[in-house]
Amino acid sequence: MSTWQIIALIYGIISIITFLLGVCAFFYYGLKEKRWSWMFLLVGVFFVPIMIFYILSECHIDLWKDGGPIRHYRKKREKKLKDRLEKEEYNRIRSAYERGELRRDELPRALDGKSHFEVYGKLLSGDEWRDLVYIENEYNNVLNDFFRRHPVIHLEYDIHVIYLPVCVKGLTNEDVLRYWDPGSDGRLEKPVGIDTSSLLDDLCYPEDATKLCHGLISCFGWSENHGAKYFHTTYYPLTEGDDDFIMWQIEYYARAAFRRNTGGFNKTIKRPSKDAPHTENFADEQFEREIEELVDEIRERVEKLEQRGISRKILMEFLAEEQKLSRLVITKDLCIILPDYNDMEIKMEPLNKAIYLLFLKHPEGIIFKHLPDFRKELADIYQKIKPMGLNDRALRSIDDVTDPYSNSINEKCARIRGSFISQFDDNIAKHYYIYGLRGEPKKIDLPRDLVVWE
Repeated sequence: MSTWQIIALIYGIISIITFLLGVCAFFYYGLKEKRWSWMFLLVGVFFVPIMIFYILSECHIDLWKDGGPIRHYRKKREKKLKDRLEKEEYNRIRSAYERGELRRDELPRALDGKSHFEVYGKLLSGDEWRDLVYIENEYNNVLNDFFRRHPVIHLEYDIHVIYLPVCVKGLTNEDVLRYWDPGSDGRLEKPVGIDTSSLLDDLCYPEDATKLCHGLISCFGWSENHGAKYFHTTYYPLTEGDDDFIMWQIEYYARAAFRRNTGGFNKTIKRPSKDAPHTENFADEQFEREIEELVDEIRERVEKLEQRGISRKILMEFLAEEQKLSRLVITKDLCIILPDYNDMEIKMEPLNKAIYLLFLKHPEGIIFKHLPDFRKELADIYQKIKPMGLNDRALRSIDDVTDPYSNSINEKCARIRGSFISQFDDNIAKHYYIYGLRGEPKKIDLPRDLVVWE
């Protein structure tokens, strides 16, 4: 909006207010104060044309820019024709591609092919943009030496730098393999042949490989080009230098990737404060907060074993079979065993186990504000786990955990979740622990035909 338009808008608003005041004054004061009422009316009438001119100029600004009504409407017709022809051409190319008459690399580019590239996403993960992956089409001694000496680089906003040779070496670790696929024997069926140039094969246009000399790539998300899905990837070139200079470049690119992929804002979910007055929905409102705030000892193990982003894709590419869910067996002495995961036992504290078994018995789920209705049933299960009897402390714990005004149930559910994800990847674990959206019943998602009660 130009300066004169802003001025016209201000004067227009003043004119309307003044005119209305004049009308009110005219009828209120009548003949006694005729001079004031006429003054208001005259001032208002003076400003009205300015307001009318402003409205016309705003509504028809394109008309004046185009040189008059005839040229303006001619341009509109030409634009409509152009849009129709472009849509017809798009549909023609899409149909040809879907019929197999065009190869993927024969489609018109959706991105510039200079700093933004289309990739298939075979190894990159569309869900984890916080991975900056080193890539090169020719080996660079200085940069590779830097990444070998700095195998773990954590930056702001939880951004990780991934150096594929180190990443792949970590994937062959038996503990990592069992964490990802607990039903396996901890060995890969075939070697993982991934290095710093492997991602070049993932480019939708092979000629783009010559443009990625050595640098970092950041993944934005999935999009579509004439019916072909592609993964939007941004390339940030790296220049040789000492460690401080290379690290400065990486940190700069990490900030740029964050701004590009989030719009510059840290996306957070507004959660109710723990200091807010407790209502019968308090436990339900705090559920997600507690689930995400895992205890330190569990978080430490998960961070060592959980493979994010590109690592998950590599594992999926090279593991012999996809992840499978194991049966869950509750033994006579109430042990929790996963027989298809090498007879893995999931250990929990007695009260946590009692809560878990309670939810396991209710596949329809339990709404937290209805927890008091399940207090006796929970106490009966807890009694079986601790046959020596329930003392006053145990009874108070049961009262607390079934109190929807308390946060105790969330803390226990977080511990239960930790018992599973400390043993295997969350892609599998999410079927076994207690979860549910706010306001909905919390339940265990595992199909009940996999649950065996001895």
